[in-house]
Amino acid sequence: MLIDFSVKNYGPFRDKTRLSLQRTSADEHPENLIDCPAIGEEALCSAAIFGPNSSGKSYILRAVSVLIDMVRMPRIPNMKITQYQPFRLSSKTVKEPVEMEIRFVTDGVLYHYSLSFDSNKVVSESLYHYPNGRRSKVFDREGSEFTFTKVMKNQKEISEKTAPNSTYISVAAQFNNEICLKAHRGMVEDIIFIAGEAKGLFTRVAQMINDSPDAKRLMIRAMKIADFGISDVISNVEKKDISELEHDIPSQLLDYVKSILAKKVTSVDLALKHDFNDSDADEKDLYFPIGIESNGTMQMLCIMGPIIDSLQNGKTIIIDEFGLYLHSDISHWIISQFKSNQNPKGAQIIVSTHDQMLMDTAELFRRDQIFFTRKNPSDGSSELYSLSDFKGVRKDTDARKGYSIGRYEALPFISPEDLIGWESKEP
Repeated sequence: MLIDFSVKNYGPFRDKTRLSLQRTSADEHPENLIDCPAIGEEALCSAAIFGPNSSGKSYILRAVSVLIDMVRMPRIPNMKITQYQPFRLSSKTVKEPVEMEIRFVTDGVLYHYSLSFDSNKVVSESLYHYPNGRRSKVFDREGSEFTFTKVMKNQKEISEKTAPNSTYISVAAQFNNEICLKAHRGMVEDIIFIAGEAKGLFTRVAQMINDSPDAKRLMIRAMKIADFGISDVISNVEKKDISELEHDIPSQLLDYVKSILAKKVTSVDLALKHDFNDSDADEKDLYFPIGIESNGTMQMLCIMGPIIDSLQNGKTIIIDEFGLYLHSDISHWIISQFKSNQNPKGAQIIVSTHDQMLMDTAELFRRDQIFFTRKNPSDGSSELYSLSDFKGVRKDTDARKGYSIGRYEALPFISPEDLIGWESKEP
């Protein structure tokens, strides 16, 4: 369970910016709160970020993904840290480290992990946990200097094997250090990030359908509820020798696969059955290959795999550009699945979106679940803030109406009188 995440000097976020899933004192929508004994209060089950293009919505979510990438695996020594992307519009920040912090709960224990890095090295890193509710240091790192508590095993050996450009926690997890391994799992496995079009998840979702009858059942049910008219999905995932696919894939792709010495590739066949009561087509013709399905059908199928994983296993799913190709009612329904009365594992969903119909304080969100981003036009820095930060916004306020008239300062300023203009020219 994600409690909060903060970032400084990353992308457009020059100053420290915090995305929090801790509740405020607002009392509306108690069904949007999840019990979290590890922090002594309830946490939010969902959050949505709204704002104009190029205001930082994607960057704040991408920063979480960058942190996960940094802790996932040790890096090759001396390799540049390509995730380093400081605020470029100030001489004071352009060479300074990126700073990130995350607090999350896994197995009922609160963890607090901090990381700062530049293009060459990890500048600092620390991990604290709260067993029995009390803060305890696991490790602290400043460059190549480490300090530990007595609970750490193999600490000297692990620190000596940690390259300057690698995180200590990624190395310690490979050595099966118990505390670091749990914290590692809480970030790498229990937080799912999806960016934009979900077609990149196609193979993973097909494998999920292939391997898990329960997941397949839930996915079909979701497609039915969302009125896609899908009643069955057939998935076939297998490893094939490259020679078997020479006539099925483009020659350039085939040359690339051969160049990296791959001998086998994953072949995926997926077909969706459409129900049409008055159709006289043969049964086999009701199964449409995935390649001819609409973008919306593909998007829905691909994101429902990770969403089902999240709900079944109590994970946090983060979706950038949520609602892409989907009707607002479907997006609304997906977020509502995370309400506590039907979410016993305490899963969470965090999205960025341009869909103003989701700014629904009557049925979907509390005030502290709605966030905005805006960019300062004078210096190019972005900031993140919550609807609950505004005074005078009551729980029965029509947030969507206020947003549409610019009350929350997170809309693009476009004058309808301004036209591109064009002039016809004589030949």
